[in-house]
Amino acid sequence: MSRWGKTTRGELEWPVQLASYASVDVPLQEGGPWIVAINGVPKARVSSDVADVLKAVDGDMHPAQIAQLLGPVWTPADVEGIVRQLAHTGIFDDGAGPAETRRVQFRPPFTVQFTLFNPAPLLESFRPVVAAMMRPAGAVAALLLLLSGLIGAFFAGPSMWCVLSTPLPLEAYLYVVAAMFVSTLLHELGHGMALTYFGGTPRRIGIMLFYLSPAFFCDVTDGWRLSSGKQRVLVALAGPLVHVALGSIAMTVQVFLPDSPLKDAAVLYGMICYAVAVLNLFPFIKLDGYVALMSAVDLPHLRKKSMDESADVVRSRVLGSRRASQDLGYLPWFGLASFLSGIAFMVIGFQRLVPIFLQLGYVGHLVVFAVLCLLLVMAGKGVFRFFRVATLQGSPAWRRILVVGLGVLGVGALLALAPMRSVTVAGYTYADGQLRIVTPLQGSGKAFEPGDHVTLQSQGMIIHEKLGQAAIGDPPPSNSMATLDTIAPIALAGDNLPVLAYPSELESGMNLSSSGRAEVTSQRELSLGEWLWETAMNSPLWPGQSGQTTESTRGNS
Repeated sequence: MSRWGKTTRGELEWPVQLASYASVDVPLQEGGPWIVAINGVPKARVSSDVADVLKAVDGDMHPAQIAQLLGPVWTPADVEGIVRQLAHTGIFDDGAGPAETRRVQFRPPFTVQFTLFNPAPLLESFRPVVAAMMRPAGAVAALLLLLSGLIGAFFAGPSMWCVLSTPLPLEAYLYVVAAMFVSTLLHELGHGMALTYFGGTPRRIGIMLFYLSPAFFCDVTDGWRLSSGKQRVLVALAGPLVHVALGSIAMTVQVFLPDSPLKDAAVLYGMICYAVAVLNLFPFIKLDGYVALMSAVDLPHLRKKSMDESADVVRSRVLGSRRASQDLGYLPWFGLASFLSGIAFMVIGFQRLVPIFLQLGYVGHLVVFAVLCLLLVMAGKGVFRFFRVATLQGSPAWRRILVVGLGVLGVGALLALAPMRSVTVAGYTYADGQLRIVTPLQGSGKAFEPGDHVTLQSQGMIIHEKLGQAAIGDPPPSNSMATLDTIAPIALAGDNLPVLAYPSELESGMNLSSSGRAEVTSQRELSLGEWLWETAMNSPLWPGQSGQTTESTRGNS
């Protein structure tokens, strides 16, 4: 044996016993599940019969002896099967010592958690508050708050459009950022308070990077100890309900505020809170709605299992591999929806954020490049795993080769034949009848050409209202200064942004603002492959581009 309790092949060798840091915990409530835990962290839910087996393994008895101890309904094969099925949880002693509880933890694929403290004592003190909120009077108060928020949103109708479609003062954004920081913390505490109220114990609270975005987290895995699926659903929904309450408060308060950055911030914050609550209910990505659905159907790791089942169906039909299971029900369809939703969210994020980053020069391009590399690595690993599992499940080699060949041909045809027109996000300035399309000096190395089509838009945080159309003029570009709201939805007084300005001809548009957003569409039609190559060559990361001057840009045009 390589170490006590395991064979050299990594299989448990009898006799076995539970590790010192593992436990078999009794149900919190009558009829609830027994929990197998490591250092207090639930790893599996088991029945009382399985719990009896786990409590009987003591490092001395073999399966036959344990079966005899438990009674005539048990066989040695039953005992061995239970131990084999739970071996992956790490609850059996293998001589490796107790698992270390780390303050910094990585959760694949894109989450890093940093634990701040144990919130259990703090949240326990709030149990009377939660108990009061769960009474009928608390429900009535919550409904009245929601109603007042909806009425406030009705009165804020015109302001809502303005806030989303025009630049706001930096002061307003600072208010919103501070409020969102606090509300995200309250969101997580909401989960913890609900779990504490139902008898569970939140173990950790802290900050994390979730898909490269900072956020708070509260570890409520102890919720699987709860016997009621309804209680677990309420724990999952407590966070979105906190955001609904905060959004309603903001929408109510803004009605009484005069026109000011604070009022704009209240309207924007209220809309964000409502949007966060709705987004969190989306069940196909790992947000609160997914956890609520997983709790309602009582199937842990629902998303992973369903995506595995969906991949199994595709492997069977495309690569001819054996099916791992037959009675799949809704799981493959849920897995397909989860897979497509993940791609859709990445595409939406790409469309919204990448144009902004590309205007930030070298650093912005570096961030985009790093994220793209990470996504390509993840996609490559997924494809490799897909084919590796198909091979293990008996997929014929000729079918795998055929699918890979067709895939390569398809990608090649897409790169060679798919038509593309380059669209560059820029800004515009309009003064004394003179229209100029501007890009930051350290933005993209790509030069606009005379005749390129321009769509003039408002520079809002979410909405870009179409204001007019124009075309790049014949005069060469020149260095100039412009306001910040030509590249970002921030209203800041003064021309404080160095830009490259292209004189342009206004074709349509009335009552243009003095500055805003512009989308420049190239006249040249390229294949997708040519477009990707040209985009890479025009990036500041491309050798020789970072030191490009105005004269070199002018020469390319």
